[in-house]
Amino acid sequence: SLDKLKEKLRKVPPPRNFKKSVFCRKGPGIIAEIKRFSPSAGILREDLDLSYFARVYEKNGASAISVLIDGKFFGGNLKDLSEVRKASSLPVLAKEFIIDEYQIFEARLYGADAVLLIARVLDKKKLSRLYQLAKGLKISPVIEVHSPEDVEKISHLPPPLIIGINNRDLESFEVNLDVTEKILPLLSRSHLVISESGIKTSADIRVLREKGIRAFLVGEAILRSSNPASKLRQLCHG
Repeated sequence: SLDKLKEKLRKVPPPRNFKKSVFCRKGPGIIAEIKRFSPSAGILREDLDLSYFARVYEKNGASAISVLIDGKFFGGNLKDLSEVRKASSLPVLAKEFIIDEYQIFEARLYGADAVLLIARVLDKKKLSRLYQLAKGLKISPVIEVHSPEDVEKISHLPPPLIIGINNRDLESFEVNLDVTEKILPLLSRSHLVISESGIKTSADIRVLREKGIRAFLVGEAILRSSNPASKLRQLCHG
């Protein structure tokens, strides 16, 4: 029950500062992602050693780690979250399709320092409620947008927000880095922006940094690499 969950939360160590870790650094803030598979990429790493990847990510310059806890589409679960958090001292972003309060409490219980709220799957009122709940639990809500309609849903929330611009269309799975360019002018300049999906090279990061983006969420490019540590280092020095 929710009450039991809230009771357990009292014993959870305080959250790590996701915002500070990702946005207060000289180079690009890289949020390195851990997932077994995805609807668009298929199987990435079935034999995924979460603790190993968490350590590789921390040692090679990641600012935070994103963990897919959605089972149906990404093969993840809540235990993955606590395993990753124990293996590294970086803040951890929990990613799933969050549609109710219970999921946020649960993610926090398993160690989330930040949670993803996808504007596309929430109405304005629900988004606002979940945003306030995350803030109340002292974790960073990262609001994901992909279209002008999504941006409209955050217009009533006070800046600065942490906004993730997803370059991937969740219906067609098509990826286009121009999405970040199109959405950026619609956002308040005080927002802290992460570009998500389709970022494969340091060149991609350079192009987006010139547009004013400071943080990047990268999964596939690192997980598919024959040398994840070296791939991550290249991206961090983008």
